[in-house]
Amino acid sequence: MNTSRQHNFNTAGISKSALFVFFLICFLFATSSQAQDDVRATIDSTSILIGQQINYKIEVLANDGEAVVFPEGQTFNPLEVIESYKIDTASSTSARVKLIKRYGLTQFDSGRYVIPKQKIIIGTKTVETDTFLVEVNNVVLDTVNQGLYDIKPIIELPRDYSKWWKYLLWIIPVLIAIALFLWFLLRRHKKQKEAEKYVPPFEQAIATLNALDQEDYIAQAKYKEYYTVLTDAIRRYYDEKVYDRAMESTTDELIARLEMERDSGHIDFSRETIVKLKDIFKRADLIKFARVNPPEGKAQADRLSVEEIVKETKEALPPPTVEELMKQEDYREALSRKRKRKLWLTAIGGVLAILLVATTVGIVVKGYSEVKDFVFGNMTRELAEGTWITSEYGAPSMIVSTPKVLTRQEVALPPEAQGQMEATSFAWSTVPANVSILVFQFKFPENAEVKVEQLIANQLAMFEQNGFSADVVKNEKFKTPNGAEGLKTFGKGTQIIDEEKEMMDSGEYAFLTFQSESVIQQLFISWHDEDPYGKQIAERVMQSVELQAKEEEK
Repeated sequence: MNTSRQHNFNTAGISKSALFVFFLICFLFATSSQAQDDVRATIDSTSILIGQQINYKIEVLANDGEAVVFPEGQTFNPLEVIESYKIDTASSTSARVKLIKRYGLTQFDSGRYVIPKQKIIIGTKTVETDTFLVEVNNVVLDTVNQGLYDIKPIIELPRDYSKWWKYLLWIIPVLIAIALFLWFLLRRHKKQKEAEKYVPPFEQAIATLNALDQEDYIAQAKYKEYYTVLTDAIRRYYDEKVYDRAMESTTDELIARLEMERDSGHIDFSRETIVKLKDIFKRADLIKFARVNPPEGKAQADRLSVEEIVKETKEALPPPTVEELMKQEDYREALSRKRKRKLWLTAIGGVLAILLVATTVGIVVKGYSEVKDFVFGNMTRELAEGTWITSEYGAPSMIVSTPKVLTRQEVALPPEAQGQMEATSFAWSTVPANVSILVFQFKFPENAEVKVEQLIANQLAMFEQNGFSADVVKNEKFKTPNGAEGLKTFGKGTQIIDEEKEMMDSGEYAFLTFQSESVIQQLFISWHDEDPYGKQIAERVMQSVELQAKEEEK
């Protein structure tokens, strides 16, 4: 009896235990089912062409205020994320909130692909979505009806002229100063040329006498000025036609020369003319040096006598020979050339003086380096301050901002590495190579053991074979602005410029290496160590790096 009761007790205990386990399983199953019901994933198509987009949608029911974390990054491998859209909020029949997250996916290789389960964190629990099978088909080419076209050339982006106004602030004042100086110089030259325009001696003498009649010297008793103009008119005429030293000769020397010309028969002067001229010169000397005033009416009489003597001299002079005319023409041409040469030298000297003053002011206000870059140009400065381009390189992509777009380069793998890894690279460099930027991506088989330090050492050895030697190598952790962590290898090095002359140039370099499972992504940049703008470019490039692979780890 006792045995039977003990047996019944054990059976009841086992039944209670089984019942507890059953209820526990049911509770967990109900919780799991409810969690699964809270998350629903759908795609709009299971069959696409290469490069077409699949719209992947996740709908989540969550309590108000409950934190929900959707997948980001390359968790959709082997499909690539084209775009991750913002989270939308929709109304729900229950008291909870409905969140909708959409993704744009694609694949550029044909085949059958499985979109893996995606993990969504709702509060403290994690829920997985279903997997989806997607078929990517090749695009059927109609080579019969569809014509073939050449590859379109690279489109040149328009130059950025937004900063030209800063240069105009310096250029316009300098140009205005130069223009005003040249205008003043040409105007003065024109006036001098008109004033010195050749006038025959006889016409010039008569014009001087007529101009003297317009002056008011006699009324103001300015006899010295009057007789100075009067005697200079006839002296200048004799200086060009009779005696080339008439302007600097004394009265006695000039009269003696005229008598000699008359006695030699060169000029048919009458004795009365020479006596009359001598009397006028002697009176002029007394008035100019002894301050003796002439008798009343004598000044006007001397004026008429001088005009008669000039006309008589013209008739007495023999006509000029051909040799004399040619000599006068040669003299005028030589004088014209001399004036032009003087004009050019003055203009060039003035312009250089204006530029020197502008340069000095610029150095005082802006500094020597600013003026030097403005005058001679600075390639790296123009790149650093110009319009930059942000592009994605590789898959998974590395997003980098650079002054110019990097172009794809062939990577020559050693024989032992061929078939064991895939490598792609993109590069750009200035000419000469003051700044060089390279992006590398290496893909290894799954579960392959890759040593990053050994890879970097091999790359530096390869660079050394191409003329770049890393003299200093340092390592430190690096973190991108969006949180991707990697290794920064940096230091100084030398570049061989001319092997024959053994010329070398020093510089700095930096390696940013990021490893995610079987993919290694790298950014290499080198710059001249004495170029501050090269260093500015390098720092800006490194601070712009973003990795989609790192977003997957989050």
